[in-house]
Amino acid sequence: MSTTSLPVLPAFQLLGQPVEISRIEKELQNLFLDGSDEGADQVGVARASLINLALYDEDQENLEYDASVLAEITSESACRSLLISAAPHADATGAKAWVQVHCQIDKNGRKTVCTEQISFYLAGNTPGLVRNIVFAHLDSDLPLAFWWRGEFSDAFEHMLYSRIDRLIFDSEAWDMPRNQFLRLLDAQEESSSTFVMHDFAFTRLNSVRHAIANAFDRPAVANYLTSLKKVSIRYADGFDMSANYLAAWLAHRLEASLDRSQSSAGKMKLFSHKRGMPSEVMVEIEPLSEDRKGFVEVDFQLGDVRIEISRCQTREFLRTLTHLASGVVEEDWLPAKKMTDATLVGDILNRAGHNRTHSMVMPIVQEILTL
Repeated sequence: MSTTSLPVLPAFQLLGQPVEISRIEKELQNLFLDGSDEGADQVGVARASLINLALYDEDQENLEYDASVLAEITSESACRSLLISAAPHADATGAKAWVQVHCQIDKNGRKTVCTEQISFYLAGNTPGLVRNIVFAHLDSDLPLAFWWRGEFSDAFEHMLYSRIDRLIFDSEAWDMPRNQFLRLLDAQEESSSTFVMHDFAFTRLNSVRHAIANAFDRPAVANYLTSLKKVSIRYADGFDMSANYLAAWLAHRLEASLDRSQSSAGKMKLFSHKRGMPSEVMVEIEPLSEDRKGFVEVDFQLGDVRIEISRCQTREFLRTLTHLASGVVEEDWLPAKKMTDATLVGDILNRAGHNRTHSMVMPIVQEILTL
């Protein structure tokens, strides 16, 4: 492939050592051997890899950020990482490649555990270019986690996604989430090897869902569950999909269905015939006040009991206030992780599993998006 006519972007300097694509594996070996003869007491460098992680992005303005995020992820997770910056609409056609390693340093300042990163700049709309580059440079026999940044393009095709084990994306970045989800569901149905979906918009809710479960685990609250009448969800700018996910998760946990005849965008009526569950619940979704910290808040009204869950405005915690019928107010605190892309991907890789909860709420999310 031609490289002479491809652009030279400032962020290329962050990607390590330029290398011919045919010599990638050889140059990676040289990087690990570099410095191994510094002395007889030199500590050996471990080459660590438990999974393949590919980050694909068609926005070149994100290249510097993508490189820094991958470096942060690989400092905590043992994986071979591939960074693919694609410009499918570029006039020139070709590819550039770089290699580098990210290492943990011991107390003596020596490298101990290192992970590999291979970066590519792919220009032009060449059929099969992305999948061929990716599959040719995976660490063999290890699963592939593929992080797709932005909306799905023509590069997201059967020969690619049929070999993905975990597909990571952020539906908050989509202009029309319903269309993107339909494309994903179609891809899963036709794929011979079904990939597991991980949406940042849902992963961000892990601590909130934990707080809700803790609140309703108390007998003083659980006894009022059948009197639940209203749920209020408020979301910060740019986090409306997380609010929709939370509403869908609550409907799933309440074993309730959406009453479409009495529901609209931002105001949904749920009904359930399950014994021990509330028969009707109104769920309201609205924007969060700009002066509030956090990305989503939720309140529950259960008869004379009220539960309020929000991010603490002064510390990195989630606060749960439970106003009991007796007038007593109980307060609980849970740590609230910083929701960076690196921590979200790390959480996904560490949890692994089939992400069953996400798959179970997906049909409800799809229904909410049609309102």
